[in-house]
Amino acid sequence: MGDFGYTLRYFAGDLVPMIVFLGMFLGSGNIVFALGFGISVSVAQLVYALVRGRQIGALQWASLGLLVVFGGATLVTQDARFIMFKPTVIHVMLGAVMLRPGWMERYVPANERDRIRPMLTAFGFIWAGLMFLTAAANAALVAFADPVVWAKFNLLFPPISMVGLFVVQNVYVRARVAVGGHRVRSVI
Repeated sequence: MGDFGYTLRYFAGDLVPMIVFLGMFLGSGNIVFALGFGISVSVAQLVYALVRGRQIGALQWASLGLLVVFGGATLVTQDARFIMFKPTVIHVMLGAVMLRPGWMERYVPANERDRIRPMLTAFGFIWAGLMFLTAAANAALVAFADPVVWAKFNLLFPPISMVGLFVVQNVYVRARVAVGGHRVRSVI
């Protein structure tokens, strides 16, 4: 799987606490129980990474901080909307970061960056758009939908849309580069 598998493994790892939280909530119907379980998984991932000597990215720390803040507000107020709003904040933060041209270049081997830089910039903006769309949809569901509908949306839409865009981007970039007679490995 090469670069594609490496990137996908870290992407999936970042989604595990949210998937566990949503699965536990849908299975139990108890937001407090699911929240405690989700926080435990997130903390366990960070402890495991620290013990293994792995670097923990700023986004992982920010995600844990937001989980503690919004989770704490949910526990104190007994209002699930606080934790339900957390994905909106994360997606807006991600979208804002993704508006910066060149953010995708670190995911591409150095010898291929110059050749595909314009495509990386364009797809960077497409990724930002997806993040803002997901944030808006999440906010609307927090305001107007049942928590079960919200949970199902977050369990399905963000990961499926991101994996879908990831695949589309890779196929498109590979096809465009192949036209020029070059091969390119996974892009983001």
